Order: sequence, then structure tokens, then C-alpha cells
Amino acid sequence: MKVCAVIVTYGDRFYLLKQVIDACLKEGIDKIIVVDNASAENSRRQLKEYEKQIDKLKVIYLNENTGSAGGYKRGLQEAYNCEECEYIWLLDDDNMPTKDSLKILKDFWNKYDLEDKEENLCLLSFRPDRVIYKEAIMTNNPNLVLGRKNSFLGFHIIDLPKKVIRVIKRKIGMQTFKENSKIRYGQVAVAPYGGMFFHKKLIGSIGYPKEEFFVYADDHEWSYRVTKKNGKIILVLDSVLEDIEKSEGFRYGNKLNYFQLLLNISKMRSYYSIRNRVFFEKCLLVQNDKIWSLNRFIFLKILAFYVRDKDNKKNYENILKAIEDGENLCFT
Repeated sequence: MKVCAVIVTYGDRFYLLKQVIDACLKEGIDKIIVVDNASAENSRRQLKEYEKQIDKLKVIYLNENTGSAGGYKRGLQEAYNCEECEYIWLLDDDNMPTKDSLKILKDFWNKYDLEDKEENLCLLSFRPDRVIYKEAIMTNNPNLVLGRKNSFLGFHIIDLPKKVIRVIKRKIGMQTFKENSKIRYGQVAVAPYGGMFFHKKLIGSIGYPKEEFFVYADDHEWSYRVTKKNGKIILVLDSVLEDIEKSEGFRYGNKLNYFQLLLNISKMRSYYSIRNRVFFEKCLLVQNDKIWSLNRFIFLKILAFYVRDKDNKKNYENILKAIEDGENLCFT
């Protein structure tokens, strides 16, 4: 099984990227494709020097930042046409493979029985800070990582009591679900790019990420195509990736804490995360417009309650703009 790792990097993050590449080499990866998404001058200079030292490494240098959607699309195109490899392992530039993480994926792939699995199966390495993914397989609820049908930005009035209890448990350090040590894998509805492992034929089946998303929800939209066509995304707990840089403060698990979006954080991040999520929900999760509209109304009323000062108000207006744009988007 010849495997190509695809990694997207940006900014001044070579110190993270190098750790990931080194770990991939220790795991016996056959080829590494790095997409340099218009990284900082210092990082790009170091990467060019490092590329000369590693035969298995190929770097694609982009002159503008195309976001995660554009970066992974370009990397996937390169990997798809790489004759040296059959399989692809997607990694963020801070997802460091731990010992035997790749071997575990290969062994699981060979043992797992699924019809036409090269076109229909995606495995997912486990990232311990993405607790909700583990909860999904422990509770046998693949859609937990996706959200309930007709929810608005992940909010559904039916789930409100459960979410309050879950938040309280997290605050006081209690486990939000019962773990079963015998469960080592299970199905999830969507996946982040970081950790996805699949045969190249899957790309022929589901296509490439949509560049128009730029960042946020692009991985969910792309991976959900597997689920939508009755394929499977299987989280393998024993294949572990260490996130050597923790997620942004306004994220927990795989979901956004939207109330923290009212705080003084990047407007660009909040805009794209909300715009794209709204578009994703409208296209794929809304089955009843009235229920969706009710959840939308209640969510915005709750959010407005948290507006306290001028900065909050500006961020709130940015959120409303993102929602409006998401509702009116039209991607082919």
C-alpha cells in the first residue's frame, strides 16, 4: 500500500510543519505533498531548504492564500495524478502522526469488509482534542458530529436541555458520555481534512473540495459527499494524531462556540465559518423550513441577549451579514 500524505501550510508555521513531515517519514510514508498556501517569507525560505534534503517531499508553492478548500484541492489534484501512490492521507500542518498510526490505518483498511471500498470508504485518524468524534462512536450516533436535521448553526431547540447539561459537565470536568474500551472504531457522518485516509478512487467518486468555501465547513461539505452516497467514514481510535497546536479559542471539538464569536476575534474567521455553515445546512440538512426558521429565530434572540458593548455589536452585525450571505449563496 503506497501512501501519499497531503499537507497544507500557511503563515509562519514551518516549525510545526517540519515536526509533521519528520513524523510522516518515521511512519514510512512513501510520498509527501505540501501545499504552501502563500506562507510567510521566513517559513517559505526554510521549507525550500528542507525540500532539497528530502527526496520524498514535493512542495507546491502558491502565490496567494487559497484557504483550506483551495489548498487541499490543489494537493489532492497532485496526489491523484501521482503514479507512485494509491492511497492518500490528509494532514494539517500541526497534525503529528504518533507511532504506528499509519500502520494501524493500513491494517484496518485491509481487514474492513465493504463493497467497492476503494470508492466508498474513508478512514479517519483520531485527534484526542476532537472529543465529539469519540462521543459519536461511543453513543453510536454518527450524526452527532454533524448536527440534527433542521438545526440552525448547530442549534436545535430540542437539544437545548442536553446541550446545557453537556456544557455544565465540561465546565466541571465531568465526562459527557460513557466510554467503552471495547469500542475502537465507529462511523461518523463527516470528517475534518486532518486525518482522512482513502484510496485515490474516492476522488473520482466524490470530486474535489469547493474552492468557493475558502475556509470552514469546506471539509464537512466535501466529506459529507461520502455519507450522502451511502459510503462510510470510519473513525479509528488507535490511529492517533497529536495536535501540536491547539485549535482556536472559539472552537471546541468540531463545533463552533458561536457565543464566543461576539468577542474580539477575527472577523474573517467568524464570517466564513458562519456563512459556510449556513449554506451547508440549507443545502443538506434542512427538511422542514418552518422548524429551521424557528431554530434560526430562537438562536438569534439568544445571541442578541449576549450583545453587551460596541465591539459585541459590530461582531453581531458581522454575524448577521454572514448569515444573509450564506442563505443567498449559490455554489455549483
